[in-house]
Amino acid sequence: MDKVLFGDNQFFGVNHMSEEKAIKQAQRFRTPEDIFNTLRIVNEMGIKSFVFTTHSQLEPVMDMIRKDTAFDDFKLYPCMPYAHKYANALAEMGPFDAIKKFTPGNALVSGVKGLGSLISANPVPVMQLLVDSEMKLLKDMNVKGIFLLNIITDLLLGLGMYDILKEYSDYVESKYGVKAGFFTMNYTLLHEVLVHKLGIENPIIVSNINKIGFRMNPSQQKVEEVLKRKDSTNIAMSILASGAVPPKEAVEYIGKQKGVQSVLFGASTPQHIEETSNMIREIL
Repeated sequence: MDKVLFGDNQFFGVNHMSEEKAIKQAQRFRTPEDIFNTLRIVNEMGIKSFVFTTHSQLEPVMDMIRKDTAFDDFKLYPCMPYAHKYANALAEMGPFDAIKKFTPGNALVSGVKGLGSLISANPVPVMQLLVDSEMKLLKDMNVKGIFLLNIITDLLLGLGMYDILKEYSDYVESKYGVKAGFFTMNYTLLHEVLVHKLGIENPIIVSNINKIGFRMNPSQQKVEEVLKRKDSTNIAMSILASGAVPPKEAVEYIGKQKGVQSVLFGASTPQHIEETSNMIREIL
């Protein structure tokens, strides 16, 4: 996995510390062309990995990437599910029809009369169907990993449904030939479950790791202790703590965490992208 991974938060106005910054970022990327042009610059800088949610606004961007030979070695890491897409569908049509919408014509769904029986009997086929539905966006593209977003990862952790995490990992590897990755807001618990309870070898975990301990759960000290074990592939996100930590200090802190293999970051301007990526490369 590359040392530097480029993320998509800035494209959709996501900033966990400042709503004002989020709005300004979103205004920069009003069209698919705006997003594609930034990715073109990122690619030209030698940043070859893009980690992104399966947001509907990215569908035309993926078409542009697919048609441009300059992106032939550009690596894609989709993150799913994009929660707002499903939440909107649930609100508009109810849970059962929402699942049918994203898995049209599937015999498993169409043959069941109630969502409760479908989920309670065996949630694994539903998970597989939704993964396949999301992956249609990326047909014949250079996908190198498929990540589960923390909204689901941490829900399954909280419910104690660890077996679904293993089923997800196995399905992604067997169906698509790539490793699964897991976003989380509870690094130590997820690490314990994946490595020790489920026996997943060197799992990919994406979590908040930064100098001020912003959103590092259950604590900065405990996360740092588990990182030292080096039995997982750890991707640090929010290293700037949404702008609270200066880039140089942020990267220096990451360089001291020997269990961190890669950094996922987002930035809006070419200057900030280049400066941050160069610092990350130098340290890692």
